[in-house]
Amino acid sequence: MPRFLNHRTLVAPVLRLLALCTFAAAVQVATAAPAAAEANWEFVGVIDGVKVWRRESPDSPLLSFKGEITADVHIGKILAVFLDRNQRKHWVDRFDDTKELEKPNPLSETYWIKFKLPIGISNRDYVFKADGTADAANGLFLAKIKSVEHPKAPVNDCCVRAEAKGTYYRFEAQKGVEKTRLVVEVSTDPKGMLPNWLVNLIQKSWPSKTLNGLVRRANSAGIAPHPDYAEWHARP
Repeated sequence: MPRFLNHRTLVAPVLRLLALCTFAAAVQVATAAPAAAEANWEFVGVIDGVKVWRRESPDSPLLSFKGEITADVHIGKILAVFLDRNQRKHWVDRFDDTKELEKPNPLSETYWIKFKLPIGISNRDYVFKADGTADAANGLFLAKIKSVEHPKAPVNDCCVRAEAKGTYYRFEAQKGVEKTRLVVEVSTDPKGMLPNWLVNLIQKSWPSKTLNGLVRRANSAGIAPHPDYAEWHARP
């Protein structure tokens, strides 16, 4: 059986999680929500430069979160990192291990991924199916990721098997300038014994950790634009 959180030691692990887990971040609350926010999304604030929204679910106490930032980075560099599973250890928060299960084409993949959490809290793993679409005419790349089952990655006692109900990435190359607009949405259930309020607290800063981690890695030395997307900023 997976290791679960002991109620007698709940407080200490929670404090460690809030202090050590890089999901946590200070929130700078804006005075008003951006006008572009979509219906049903409630503006939370700006976390480390990323605008963050949340949305309630009618069938779950867990919230969905959305983040958005426009960064000084070539979209080809973003996708060079995003599409390379060997790069995950450099930008995915709490990454521990991953394994490719199926890859029918360059923009589709089914994979197992493990996240290492602080002592006292069980590690989590997922089996994801990711599907991307590239729209060169509009400089737009979309990726949809969801949890699936796969015979090559059964549940085991290394972790609590978590569930991503839906994760969505949108990368848009700004025309004529090497800037990229990045958007991510996430709806996930980490399962196990973590209380809902703590899950929501952690997930609130997940969009900023994810997008900032991706941008930092894409801007690091040695990352060249993916050739398939090198001309997207120069599109007519």
